[in-house]
Amino acid sequence: MERRTLLKKILAYIFIICTLIALYFPVYWLITMSFKVRIDIMSIPPRWFFTPTLANFSWLFSHYSLQNAVVTSIIVALSATCISLALGIPCAFALSRFAIPRKKDIEFWIATTRMLPPVAVIIPFYFIWMSLRLLDTRTSLVITYLVINLPLIIWIMMGFFRALPRELEEAARVDGASRWGSFLRVTLPLALPGIGASSILSFIFNWNEFFFAFVLTTTNRTLPVEVASFMAVGLEVKYGEMAAAGVLASIPSLIFAILARKLIVTGFRGIAGFAMK
Repeated sequence: MERRTLLKKILAYIFIICTLIALYFPVYWLITMSFKVRIDIMSIPPRWFFTPTLANFSWLFSHYSLQNAVVTSIIVALSATCISLALGIPCAFALSRFAIPRKKDIEFWIATTRMLPPVAVIIPFYFIWMSLRLLDTRTSLVITYLVINLPLIIWIMMGFFRALPRELEEAARVDGASRWGSFLRVTLPLALPGIGASSILSFIFNWNEFFFAFVLTTTNRTLPVEVASFMAVGLEVKYGEMAAAGVLASIPSLIFAILARKLIVTGFRGIAGFAMK
């Protein structure tokens, strides 16, 4: 019996290790490629041991300007996230507290809008922004990301609001607070983990989004689109420089994920609790 238990543990650890390798090997390859010279990158078989170099990063800052792309990504990501929170939190609170006709249908419709593949809506978005003369602007990207992120924020926050007891709000109203005051002073502070999780997930999506930014912009490019443009520089693909730019572009999302991993887990628990009801 002990041998069987030990064998199960060994197999479980082997499975976990293989899964982690499969997940993190592309990240390892990206980081190591950013510190390799071209001959090491193109060598077959791959060179696992090499002399690190910062030439790719130095070329990136001396020959290629990423300032505009970084500024565009920051403005678009933060603006879309803040507007999504400002609209999504009251909407989630209303759906979780008030008796609304056909509320289940509304919730299902909100969920299905998030399930749509980007390729199914990119052509309508393109013609809408072109007719409004907003094509290739930061405004078009902010509104597009807002439409995509809003269902995610609503669903996360609905799970949190429904997990909070109504008695707290009723007690605040008995003490003289209005419905809006009880929401701001009681409900909203208790829902801060959900707000943090939804804002982080929204920001990471906005920062890393490529498809919409690639189609809807030409000059006001975001950082992922600018990094992908390295494949068209000159007559060769600048793999090392592109990997270095990819490493730099991943840093903000990585920092957000590390600092707020507990909030993200709590947010998904809120979704799971809502789905179980």
